[in-house]
Amino acid sequence: MERISSLLRSYDLVFANLENPVGLRGIPHPIQRPHVTFRCHPDTLRVLKNLGVTAVSLGNNHMLDYGPVSLVETLEHLDAHGIRHAGAGRNYEEANRPLLMEIKGRKIAILAYAFLYSASTQMATRTRAGVADHRIRNILPRIRELVRQGYQVLVSAHWGREYSFYPLPYQMAQARQMIGEGATMVIGHGPHYPQGIESCHGRRIIYSLGNFIFDEPFRYANRSFIYGAAIGADNALLDEQIVPVHIANHVPGLVESKDKESLEKLIAKLSRLYPTRSKKFWQIQNSLYFGDIVSRVSHMKSLKFLLLPPLSFYWAVGIRNYARKLLPKPLKQHIARG
Repeated sequence: MERISSLLRSYDLVFANLENPVGLRGIPHPIQRPHVTFRCHPDTLRVLKNLGVTAVSLGNNHMLDYGPVSLVETLEHLDAHGIRHAGAGRNYEEANRPLLMEIKGRKIAILAYAFLYSASTQMATRTRAGVADHRIRNILPRIRELVRQGYQVLVSAHWGREYSFYPLPYQMAQARQMIGEGATMVIGHGPHYPQGIESCHGRRIIYSLGNFIFDEPFRYANRSFIYGAAIGADNALLDEQIVPVHIANHVPGLVESKDKESLEKLIAKLSRLYPTRSKKFWQIQNSLYFGDIVSRVSHMKSLKFLLLPPLSFYWAVGIRNYARKLLPKPLKQHIARG
């Protein structure tokens, strides 16, 4: 990955989502499906070091695939390799602690959250390891306080509906709230597909970068981009870059000519479409996500997935969607006819 490494090393800060624990301890989560239970060997952290990765988000749905023991081991290995991290910890305080850095005299804070859960995912408590608290009512005061202290705040958000080009309406609203409280940038990942970029008060919401080193048998799961920008002292974003990447045999590579142009056009098109989509269109996105929640509750035998969205999401879904997903078939048909 020489070309990608050369590009990333030109930046003062390189931030990535690390979507697996790192280590040799722990056991696979008993409910999580085996083919989506992730862990990597500590030696693979050399890949991140060689790429010049400064910091990683641990706020994602796979961080506890091998249990709290593996999460703690991950923290130890990252610390040993000098890779900073945010979004998970040994307890609630550590999991929600912002990553604070000073780069070229600039104070930078990174917050990282998982809005998308797997069977293994659990929020940290006072006595239990886990991921950070994703509830927006607790995120906004943290952003506000960090801004007050003079930090430029970058928020990492693992969210969205998987394999979709469109973000979820309530998460779009939450991202705008984060920007409204002073965040410089919201950096999204989780859908495995690239999504559009929104400008909000002169700042950016990157809804999904797509995959980077993560091979899947879907075309757009192997099409992604690196986002780069220079951040001015006044939070202005300068010299923005969208660098298209294709994954082949698990390895990301920079692309040129038609492949590069095609992905750039996709990101630009999605970015233009989001503000123009109708209320009915976004209602469909809510309905699809509600169906995903119902499926996860059914297959993983846990109600925690219902607690991820705020009440406003369930209000937006509407009673017809509840009926279609939850009621017995004969009654569903009766309501549909009505």
